Amino acid sequence: MGSRSLTIQCWKCGKTLRNLLLPFSRYEECSTCKADLHACISCKSYAPGLSDACSEDRADFVLDKEKANFCDFFKVNSKAYSKKDDAAAIAAKASLAELFGEEVEEDELESATPTTEADKALDELKRLFGDDSE
Repeated sequence: MGSRSLTIQCWKCGKTLRNLLLPFSRYEECSTCKADLHACISCKSYAPGLSDACSEDRADFVLDKEKANFCDFFKVNSKAYSKKDDAAAIAAKASLAELFGEEVEEDELESATPTTEADKALDELKRLFGDDSE
C-alpha cells in the first residue's frame, strides 16, 4: 500500500497543514501547536454524542480523545477544527463583574478571545501604517 499526501486543518489551532503523508504515524503532530494528529478528535469516526465518542463499533475504547493512539480504524477528518465561540463566556464574565459592581476592562474582554501571533502582528501593522480597507 503506497502513501499519499493530504492537506488538513489542525483540530486544535486550525492551522492549515499541507502535504502530510498518509497513513499518519502515531507520532504525527501539528507543526504550530504540537497537537497530536492521530487522535480520536481528528478522526472521521469521532462522534462526541455517543457514549464512547466513536461511531466505529469495532474500535477499542480510548480515554483521552485528544492524545495520540494506536487505533487501526483511524481515518483523517480534514475538517476536524471548529472555531470556539467565546461570546457566551465573555457575556457571562461581564454580567458577573456587573453583579459584583466591578469594572471590566475592554482589554480583559478582548484577551478572552484567542488570536494568533500572526493576527496580533497584522493588527499592529494596520495600526502603525493605517488600513483604509476596513
